[in-house]
Amino acid sequence: MKKTVFLAALAALCLGAASCNHKAEEPKISIFCDHIETIAQQEGISFAEAATLLKEAGYTGADIRVFQKPGEIKTLDSLGFAHACAITDINYSRGDQKELEDKTLAFLKERGFERLLLVTGLMPGQGYSKADREAARSRIADFAARVTAEGFDIVVEDYDNRRSLCYDKALLDSLFAVSKDLGLAYDSGNFLFAGDDPVGSLKHFLDRVKHVHLKDRTSPTDMTCKPVGTGCIQMETIIRTLKESGYKGWLTVEQYGSRQMLEDSRTSIRNVQAILAGE
Repeated sequence: MKKTVFLAALAALCLGAASCNHKAEEPKISIFCDHIETIAQQEGISFAEAATLLKEAGYTGADIRVFQKPGEIKTLDSLGFAHACAITDINYSRGDQKELEDKTLAFLKERGFERLLLVTGLMPGQGYSKADREAARSRIADFAARVTAEGFDIVVEDYDNRRSLCYDKALLDSLFAVSKDLGLAYDSGNFLFAGDDPVGSLKHFLDRVKHVHLKDRTSPTDMTCKPVGTGCIQMETIIRTLKESGYKGWLTVEQYGSRQMLEDSRTSIRNVQAILAGE
C-alpha cells in the first residue's frame, strides 16, 4: 500500500514538473526600456517605480539599448527583468563602423545578452549608387558573421523608413541573400507600414525569426500605434502562428507614441496573455 501511494505521489510530481516545463517553454513577454522611461515621465514617478508596475503587470524581460543609462539597467536587473534583446544603431551607409561594433560586442559580453538587434541606419535620400547599397550590405554581413562567431544571435527588423535596407520583404530578402548569419526581429506593424501583409510576411520569414515586436496599428491608412490586440493587425493569427512553429523566444510589446503608456502596456500584456492561453 505504501509503495502504491509513493508511486502515485511520484507520478503526480513528475506530471507537475512536466507541466511547469511546458509553461516555461511558452513565448515570453518583454517591453522596450524606452517605454518604461515614458511611463515614468507621464506618471511623474521614478524609473524604478515604473519598472515595478510593469513587472507586476506580468512583463518579464526588457529590450535595452546598448547605450542605455547604466543605472536603469541596474534597476531592471535588480527587479528580475531578463535581458530580452540588446539594441544597437550603426549606420552602415557611412562606411566601416569598427568602433561602434567593438563597443556593441563589449556591451553584449559585459551585460550577458544573448541577442542583438542591429538597426542598420538609413541610406542617403539621394545621390547614392547601387554599389553604395551593396557595400553597406556587405558591411552588415561582415558584422553579422563577427557577432555570430562570438556566440550571439544577431537580428535586423523590418524598419519603417523607405531609406532603410530592411524596409520591406524584398529588401530583407536581398539582405538575407548575402548573410546566412542574420535573423529577423519580426515587427508586425512595420510590414503593414511597408505595404506588405503582416501574416504573409511572417510565414515567408518564419525560419529566420529570432525575436518579435508586437506592434499594432490603428488602420491600414493610420499608422498610429495601438495597444496589442486593439488595432487592425491580426495579432491572434500572428501569435498562434509563432507558437505553432515552435517559437519560444520573446514577444516584445511596442507602442511608441502612446499618450497613456502605462494603461496601454497593461492592456497589451493582458491581450497577449489571453491569446497565448487560447482564450
